[in-house]
Amino acid sequence: MQDNTQSMSTGGNGSIAQMSKSVSPDLDQLAHDFRQFIADCETLFHNATTLSGAGASVARVQLSEGMAAAKIKFDAIRMTATDRATRARDATEEYVRREPIKAIAWAAGAGALLGLMMGRR
Repeated sequence: MQDNTQSMSTGGNGSIAQMSKSVSPDLDQLAHDFRQFIADCETLFHNATTLSGAGASVARVQLSEGMAAAKIKFDAIRMTATDRATRARDATEEYVRREPIKAIAWAAGAGALLGLMMGRR
């Protein structure tokens, strides 16, 4: 039982580290896609003054396609973040149920540290 608890806590820390590593590429890709979308929008708006009726129609279609793609990407990242938050919450709840004394000690230590930091202000 002791070995199982240690392996679970080690696995939990490893999975948290893995989650933070996997979030960074997702955020980098999202930032890149968002910058590209903004640049495309700016180009369309600058060209909008010189576009004819057919050209404006094409620009509107391109803009709505870009917005739809951005919405899909944002929704996917939101769902991923929600799933990760739920897993972290579940892991925390499970740890607190498994190790209540340690959880109380960590909470008391964090509270004491915050109290010291706030008292120095």
